[in-house]
Amino acid sequence: MSEGKSAQYVRGVTFILIGTCCFAAKGILIKLAYRYGVNASPLLMLRMLFALPFYIAVAIWLQTQKHKRLTNKEIWQIIGLGLLSYYISSLFDFMGLKYISAGLERLILYLYPTLVLLIFAFVKHKKIHTIEKLALAVAYAGVILVFVHDIRLNSSWQLTILGSVLVFVSTITFAIFIVLAGDIIPRIGSLRFTAYGMMSACAGVIIHNFIVEEAQSIYQASSVYGLALLLAIFCTVIPSFLMNEGIRILGSGRAVTLGTIGPIITLFLGALILDETLGIIQLLGAALVIVGVALISVHKPS
Repeated sequence: MSEGKSAQYVRGVTFILIGTCCFAAKGILIKLAYRYGVNASPLLMLRMLFALPFYIAVAIWLQTQKHKRLTNKEIWQIIGLGLLSYYISSLFDFMGLKYISAGLERLILYLYPTLVLLIFAFVKHKKIHTIEKLALAVAYAGVILVFVHDIRLNSSWQLTILGSVLVFVSTITFAIFIVLAGDIIPRIGSLRFTAYGMMSACAGVIIHNFIVEEAQSIYQASSVYGLALLLAIFCTVIPSFLMNEGIRILGSGRAVTLGTIGPIITLFLGALILDETLGIIQLLGAALVIVGVALISVHKPS
């Protein structure tokens, strides 16, 4: 590996690791905000309101750079993918976190590479190899292990099921986003895609909130504003740019493998900050999910 490629590789690894750590804290901040009585939609709206100026600033800066003009088709693709990932997917995620632990939420979200594999298998008729079938079984066994454990701890097991289903829907929509975004990001660049896509997501979230919630929902406790600001900067703006650029440099397989630290960080933060249970079951479940996803990510069929 040449010195230039080596430096770029290190940069990509750094971007992915920092982005993963930022995303790992997202569920913790959301759970903390819920303690103040805020609902999912207003919290998501505040997150996006605080994040929007950063994306507008990047979009304005991009206008000063020389880029190939976007086609109408590309513009609509960016808008649609932005709405799918950071509006629809995020909304289901926020709603699900009302009912389940941050650790279980992160493990379910981390299943997205398995869903990408299944989407390619059913839509594009790609063969699932034996090692991939084994990896799928291992990953889902890990989630089921933690899921059953959480049901036993929760007096209202129906809410645990509801929250898990909502987060799994979020994972499905994010996996669809990954599949659909695979062609357009290399074509237009990660910076343009992130800035424009996130602007469309911000608009979708804000409009949605004012349709389903009362106008007064924007008025929240000062602590909620502070947590929403942290969500916007450290769990939205920074990781969205870092992760997309890291994936561009390293490829999605390596990025997912490096991201295996995410569920572990969330589990420990949940135990430390939210007083969530962290025992052998959680660690074993996380290990199974990480091994399964890592096997899928690094496996390169001939």
